[in-house]
Amino acid sequence: MAGGEFALIEQLRSRLGKAGKGVRLGIGDDAAWLDPAGRQLVATMDTLVGDRHFFPDVRPYDLAWKALAVNLSDLAAMGAEARWCLLSLALPLRAAGYGAWMEDFMAGWSALAERYGVTLAGGDTVSTDGPLTLSITALGLVDQCVMRRDTAQPGDMVWVTGSLGDAAAALDFALVERGQEGQSFPCSVAQREALEARRLRPTPRLEFGEAAAACGVCCAMDCSDGFLADLSHILEASGVHAQIALDALPLSRELMDLAGEDPERWQRWPLTGGDDYELILCAPATLSAALQRVAAALSLRLTAVGSILSPNPNGQVAVTLTWRDQSLSLPSSWGHVHAL
Repeated sequence: MAGGEFALIEQLRSRLGKAGKGVRLGIGDDAAWLDPAGRQLVATMDTLVGDRHFFPDVRPYDLAWKALAVNLSDLAAMGAEARWCLLSLALPLRAAGYGAWMEDFMAGWSALAERYGVTLAGGDTVSTDGPLTLSITALGLVDQCVMRRDTAQPGDMVWVTGSLGDAAAALDFALVERGQEGQSFPCSVAQREALEARRLRPTPRLEFGEAAAACGVCCAMDCSDGFLADLSHILEASGVHAQIALDALPLSRELMDLAGEDPERWQRWPLTGGDDYELILCAPATLSAALQRVAAALSLRLTAVGSILSPNPNGQVAVTLTWRDQSLSLPSSWGHVHAL
């Protein structure tokens, strides 16, 4: 796709590659030239593959938004300021071309990138005989130590931003709608739209992540594969145990109406569902007031859902789960498993 490739690169450069902070040389040369101005660099990368990570009929606007958001969420979990991205697009050949598709894709990308001052600094475009595939590298900067998975301590409180489970419920609905395996449930048009918006256009918690790190929080992770699965990564890396109240997990109004008092739905959607891109934080109780002030200033919901306990004597990753102060058995699946 010789001529088409360079035309596409120029289209991306003119719309998304405008000069940004610290970009000495952006799209158009063999590599980007970036200036971190003496700060520390944080990098992450994520790949989305058609038919595996998104439905083929997804709107390009939503695909671009989410592809960028999932990477920015990783930077948020480290407490970094998002600055630059590199984008690789592998596009299947098609007779209709990608003119209108690319316009909508760039609109979705711009809507999120401009919100956080993120510049597209380079990347690659190729044609493919396989499914449409996007790979994004996101780069951010920090002034202080980053938040990590291996720094949770006994006595820490476990916090969650925003709400959990909306995307998982929306995915159930979308799977059933397409004749695939999912849980069917009654849902109004307004509820469906609200849940679907959370699935397709998650909000990376960048401002809160930066502020939490500045407050002294050392342990955080973004919640993408399911709250329980992602919390287990923190517990394993830190060598600690956790006690979590299932009924304390934050739900949106729409999901609360659907889940009601059914602990099985709470386990399926907010506990293990995934695709939320909220932040899980473990922090000493002494930081609670500061974190709540930061959340209030950002109009962001922040919920304490449990605590970190001393390591399990047998050395295994362990979670004590309760529902209405009563012990509850853990589900067999803790969240999304990445198949290879």
